[in-house]
Amino acid sequence: MERIGDLLLDRVAPAARRRATPLLFVHGMWGGSWYLENYLRFAAKAGWDAWAVNLRGHHGSRPVGDLGRVSVADYVTDVADVLDRIGPAAVVGHSMGGLIAQLVAHRSDVRAAVFMTSAAPRGIVVLRWPVLSRMWRYLGAMIAARPFRTRDDDSRALLLNRLEASVQATLLPRFVEESGRAARELAFGLIPVDATRVRCPTLVVGASRDRITPPAVQRRIARKYGADYLEAEGHAHMLSLEDGWEEPLARVLGWLESRVA
Repeated sequence: MERIGDLLLDRVAPAARRRATPLLFVHGMWGGSWYLENYLRFAAKAGWDAWAVNLRGHHGSRPVGDLGRVSVADYVTDVADVLDRIGPAAVVGHSMGGLIAQLVAHRSDVRAAVFMTSAAPRGIVVLRWPVLSRMWRYLGAMIAARPFRTRDDDSRALLLNRLEASVQATLLPRFVEESGRAARELAFGLIPVDATRVRCPTLVVGASRDRITPPAVQRRIARKYGADYLEAEGHAHMLSLEDGWEEPLARVLGWLESRVA
């Protein structure tokens, strides 16, 4: 585990660095760098200096007094602090991390940005019935800005639906509480992003069996930025934990290799 100030990061350095640009992964809600470990190892074998940040209030990183009131803007600050330290980088954000990546993509030190099964900015409706039918029970925590964790049955249905029950059982205890405020900002589309400020190459990755940020949403995000788009057939929201995770990541790395040094 690496430390940048009070932020904790996982890092896998390549045995022989073949890419001058570091690669920074950003996790989603209730998560942490732990679910990106496969990606870090794979990217390092391909010659990337691979990092994954734990956002504030997650797994001991940048402790906060009241997690429930942490905003998406606070998480953006965390990523900006990492970029300030590791230098120009390519940023790969998953889920909420995808929206965070959109929010830092205008920076001159972001060489390329990838948004994987990403949360959407203002103007792109995400909530549909399969999600609404399960997420309404967390509305109180969102409105009151309280930290909360999704029930295991909801996580199985919306996040881990492509994983075997035995694998789900090993992963569920690793999910942590999330900010009610940040969840509200995402759920109700309160975060604007000015696409005209995003000048770096961008890629959006959708997953055909994703129930929480479905491909239709990902294609709209791609249109917003004029981004390249690829779809991971047979995958759901937690791409990095699913069987066959290597193939979509290899495609992402191939795209990055064609656009950054």
